Amino acid sequence: MDGELVYEIARYSPRGEEERLLERAQVFRRGEMLWRCNADGLEVPCPGGEVAALISADPTLSEVRPDEVTRVQADQEALRNLPLVLSAPGGGELVDRSLWSDGLWEKHIEEAESAQERGVHRVLYVNGARWPVFSTSEGERFLPEDPDSWGTEPLLSPKWGELRFTETGSMTSGVDQTAIGLVTSGVVACTTDFDESEPEDVILARRGDDAAAFVDWLLDGSLSTEFFDNPVGKELLAQLFVEASTGGRNGEAVPGSRLVEVDQQNSIFGCYDSSEWTLRLALEPLMVDAILDVLADRSPRIGEIVEAARNPDSPAGLARKAWLEQWERDREAV
Repeated sequence: MDGELVYEIARYSPRGEEERLLERAQVFRRGEMLWRCNADGLEVPCPGGEVAALISADPTLSEVRPDEVTRVQADQEALRNLPLVLSAPGGGELVDRSLWSDGLWEKHIEEAESAQERGVHRVLYVNGARWPVFSTSEGERFLPEDPDSWGTEPLLSPKWGELRFTETGSMTSGVDQTAIGLVTSGVVACTTDFDESEPEDVILARRGDDAAAFVDWLLDGSLSTEFFDNPVGKELLAQLFVEASTGGRNGEAVPGSRLVEVDQQNSIFGCYDSSEWTLRLALEPLMVDAILDVLADRSPRIGEIVEAARNPDSPAGLARKAWLEQWERDREAV
């Protein structure tokens, strides 16, 4: 078919020693028009021009079925929102071992440790990379997998931010962590993993205002909803962002007591000397500025935190400097 190939989905049977093609469907672009090519070669014009909507509306293009090997080729346009449009009909339906040859079972199942952990109910490759099923805010969705994660986690590329917390004064001292980034160029994902708990569902959203999404994750989602029930917690996290983005502490553990001005005897959770907060950022300077703008609008107190970072000689900046000097003296005296 003439035109630019935008998307292809091919399904293979795993019964033989080699994958056997069952069906293939393709989407091409000719000028401003999308065309769908069926397995029989029939070409059908598709009005609308948005490939994500076309894939989502057509089961032949969107479904990843059990006991098949599904391979997708997607250009940047199709890949952008692909996690939100591919589906796994049947939900948690398991793979039937009897429908697989030994060779293909070993290749696609036994050699994919993370797939076994998930119950192995779908086998999907997107542009050659394995995409497992994850439990998400949008239901079960296929996402690229991080090959370097300890468990099975989606690949965030770039990973805009990773937040970690541990209470070193606790007998357990477990680590709670959360991260935000892109799983594709058009889909933002947030992951959260509390110590000794099952991972939370991955939060997915179409990409919009990056700075607003980051601030929502930092102040209203991630670890904040679990730990904080008053504004001081949000102020702590805002100060942590300032420390990491403009204060030279990117990726360094910062005591909670340094982040908020509270009485150590009566402080809220996470604000002690023994409370360690770590925020690792991978942000362009323009995005840092945009995030600071959004933060400053959240509350008058957070506005002062941002002002102190941007203008150290301002009243807010001088007050912060004086408080930190006293904070240092108090620790030296202990």
